[in-house]
Amino acid sequence: MASFFRFWTRQAEARPFVTIAVTEACLSACGDLIAQTLAKHITPQSTTEEKTKGYDLWRTSRFILFATCVSPIGVKWHRFLDSRFPIRSPNTWFKTKRRPSSSAHAHSAAAASARLANRARKKSERKHAAKQVGKRLLCDILLYEPAIYTLFFGSMAVMEGGGLGDAKYRISALLLPTYLTGLTISPIIQTVNFAFIPLIYRVPFGSCFDLFWDSYLSWVNNEKLAAIEDKKAREDPSA
Repeated sequence: MASFFRFWTRQAEARPFVTIAVTEACLSACGDLIAQTLAKHITPQSTTEEKTKGYDLWRTSRFILFATCVSPIGVKWHRFLDSRFPIRSPNTWFKTKRRPSSSAHAHSAAAASARLANRARKKSERKHAAKQVGKRLLCDILLYEPAIYTLFFGSMAVMEGGGLGDAKYRISALLLPTYLTGLTISPIIQTVNFAFIPLIYRVPFGSCFDLFWDSYLSWVNNEKLAAIEDKKAREDPSA
C-alpha cells in the first residue's frame, strides 16, 4: 500500500491532470456500481427481474466520462483557492517541539520573552489560517458545488439522449434537494481538506468520500428522477 501511495504521488507530481483524471474515473465507476448494487438488492421496490439482470455498463460509462472531463476543473479550482487564500505555514495547526536548552537559558528573561512571542505568532497564524479555510469553504459551497451539480445533471440528460428541455427539467427538479443534502456532509470534509491536506492530494481525498456521494448522485439521477416523473404523470394524466 505504501509503495502504491508513493507511486501515485510521483505520478501526480509529474502528470497531475492525467493522474487525477484516472483516479476520478476509477472512483466514479465504483460509486455507480455501488449505486446499482444497492438498487438491485436493497431497494424495496426492486423487482425480481431488476435483481437478476446485469449491470448497466453504459450508465457507468457515462459516469466515468463525466468524472474524467470534470477532474481538470477540480484541480484548477483547488489551485485557485490555494493561491487566492494562502495559509502562511503548512505547520500552522501543529505544535512544534521545543529544542532542549540549558537550565540557565531556559529561565532567562530573554527565553521567556521569546516563548511568549512565539506563542503570539502561532496564535496569529492559526487565526489567519482559520479565516482562509473559511473563505475557501464558502467559495467551494457557494460557487463550485452548485456549478458542478448543474453540470452533472445537465450533461447526464444530454448523454442519455435527452434534449435541452430534459436537461432544464432535471436541473430544476434535482439541483436544490441534492445541493441541500450535500450541505449536511461536504462542509466537514472540505474543512479538513482545506486545512490539513496538501494541495496535490485534495481532489483524491475529497473523491474518497465522494465514492459514497457518487453512489448517491447516481441514485438521484436514476431512481429519484423516475419517482418525480411518476408523480408528475399522476398529477397530470394528459401530459
